[in-house]
Amino acid sequence: MDLQLRKNIIATITYYDVFDFPLTSFEIWKHLVALPTEDGVQKFWRLDQVIKELETDEIKEYILNLQGFYLLHGRKKLVENRRKRELISIKKIKKLKKYSKYLKMVPFIVMIALTGNLSYKNGNEDSDLDVLIVCKYGHLWTGRFLMTVVTHLFGIRMWGDKHTDRVCLNYYITDKSLEVPTKDLFAAHEYSFIMPMYGMDVFKKFTEENSWIRNYKPHYQIKVLKTDLCEEDSSRAQFVRNTFESIFNFEFIENYLKKIQQKKIKSNPKTEYKGAIIEASDEYLIFLPKPHGPKVFEEYKKRLTSLELPWRV
Repeated sequence: MDLQLRKNIIATITYYDVFDFPLTSFEIWKHLVALPTEDGVQKFWRLDQVIKELETDEIKEYILNLQGFYLLHGRKKLVENRRKRELISIKKIKKLKKYSKYLKMVPFIVMIALTGNLSYKNGNEDSDLDVLIVCKYGHLWTGRFLMTVVTHLFGIRMWGDKHTDRVCLNYYITDKSLEVPTKDLFAAHEYSFIMPMYGMDVFKKFTEENSWIRNYKPHYQIKVLKTDLCEEDSSRAQFVRNTFESIFNFEFIENYLKKIQQKKIKSNPKTEYKGAIIEASDEYLIFLPKPHGPKVFEEYKKRLTSLELPWRV
């Protein structure tokens, strides 16, 4: 058997163990984490090769197969936990779909996509609704302002201690800057599960622009299949959007909103947090005071080390 494949399988299951998320054999293949190789070249494997490797004694020493899910030994509770979280997530995703019927009317918004733990159905009762929003280039600050106003008026905006089932508006990009600025294993995980809720055409371009994900997940598929969760545009939504875009389509409005929002961002003490990811430009508006990526990666390394593998990963 291929030692590199074995390493990647164990690394993949261990990485998702940090999220308390056991994987099926297909999910292991699809989201296979590519560890560095000696020659720097990543190999691609077929699903049947992954399945065969999962049945080897070398894998079974560290990995348990329970009801079709693969997980680390001692983590049996994760299977039932995953089923419960999936039911919770489905209910929350349906709420966001309902919200999307109205959010797609917000001027200058061309795509809304679900991210975070709900995107791979791993949410809990307290989960908020993490989204990535794409605005028309040149109208990022206006789009953000109007989205904030609309979600606040509808009572679905996350702010203060109010977060359960509320929309988290901390990540905006434009249709001319679809490649996300942060490129690491956590981002590869995040955007390989991203789920379009509105703006399918833009979402297809988004997946193409972020093909760097294959550096971490070589089996990442750029081809996007439409789902019934993605809201179709409508004549009503187009009318509302076009009407308000004609009202707000002035450079001085964009510049004014940029000025006041930049001032507010700079005065926010959370921007001073160590390791914070803050982007406030005409292409990206990202506010992540406590990004999950570094913490997840450290825990992932810790769990790999605890396995006491006979080879280096």
